[in-house]
Amino acid sequence: MNPSLSRQRYEDTLVTLLRLALALIFVWFGLLKIFGYNPVFDLIDAVTPFLAEGVGLVLLGIFETLIGIGLALNRVRPVVHALLLLHLTGTFLTFITGLEVVFQPHFPILSLDGEFVVKNSALAIAGLVVLLHQRSRRS
Repeated sequence: MNPSLSRQRYEDTLVTLLRLALALIFVWFGLLKIFGYNPVFDLIDAVTPFLAEGVGLVLLGIFETLIGIGLALNRVRPVVHALLLLHLTGTFLTFITGLEVVFQPHFPILSLDGEFVVKNSALAIAGLVVLLHQRSRRS
């Protein structure tokens, strides 16, 4: 058996598992918001108050759910890629507009919301890695 082929299959399998795990997370978090549950209200309210509750929260939930479904189905990758970039931008916006929520009592001590933002940043970047890996495999 060709070792590089075996390694490529291993990498492809790991990226597929990462893609499916991300899909589950995005769908789960999105559905919570669609049904009115927002465990990170303070965080979202500090950055984009119009998305923290009501119609805005439902729209954010739909947005996250669509990312998750796109990842799970592994289709329309350019659209999923664009949605992930928007989500990543929103996540990083917290470090500009919501520092008082992210760092408590002060920098560099992360609050629970701050840990959530850092974790979300890693998830969004992992999503981009998955999409770019699959694009490079098709080239």
